[in-house]
Amino acid sequence: MSESKPPRVSAADREHMRRLGDANRMLLRDEHPPATLREMFDRMERIERNLGKWAKPGIPGGDGDLASHQAYLERRRALSAHGA
Repeated sequence: MSESKPPRVSAADREHMRRLGDANRMLLRDEHPPATLREMFDRMERIERNLGKWAKPGIPGGDGDLASHQAYLERRRALSAHGA
């Protein structure tokens, strides 16, 4: 029986990951911690303004996939109760 090898990473994938790494390094290089609480809150307000509704927790107008997670947990409990 032969083992299949995972696919090789393409040049495009490597380039994409390189760009992400460069962008992350720039973020770390430019970042400095806020010197005061006021500066921290100003930054948080700026982030909220920039992100809009995406800065709020959860997904507006729905419970996401909560129902499927609950169904899964109920099924697991049922199987455990029957010794499966």
